[in-house]
Amino acid sequence: MECSSRQAAERIVAYHAGTLDPHAAAALEWHLKACPVCRPLSAAQQAVWSALDIWQPLPISPDFDQKLFQRIDAEERLRWWQRLSLPRLSWRPSVSLAGASAALLVAFLLRTPASVPTSPAPAQAKFQIEQVERALDDMDMLEQIGVETARSPI
Repeated sequence: MECSSRQAAERIVAYHAGTLDPHAAAALEWHLKACPVCRPLSAAQQAVWSALDIWQPLPISPDFDQKLFQRIDAEERLRWWQRLSLPRLSWRPSVSLAGASAALLVAFLLRTPASVPTSPAPAQAKFQIEQVERALDDMDMLEQIGVETARSPI
């Protein structure tokens, strides 16, 4: 039997719970006599099971079910905003998170962008290619109808 494995611990727990078959229980008893590693675990399990055998639960009050159903009914009748204020919820983490988010949002919105140096505007007006093409088409059309155009030598 492997002493350091989880399987050995499970067998010891099953032995003390009384769920181990007789052949496996006899083999474990023989192993416990010889193994100094498993003996303390077996003694601890025996102490736990002995304490559980002695333990007596507190008696349940006769009106326990009635009180439980009344409490469930009272919580179901609460509105959603009333449920949020129940004492079992902690608002501290969400308030901190909301504050941090608001600070980041304000910092992002108020951040001024770095000024980018702009190049001075060129002195000459830039012609767009469509304008040049349209002017050339107009000149060709005027030549076709016989109007003389003044062309500059290129």
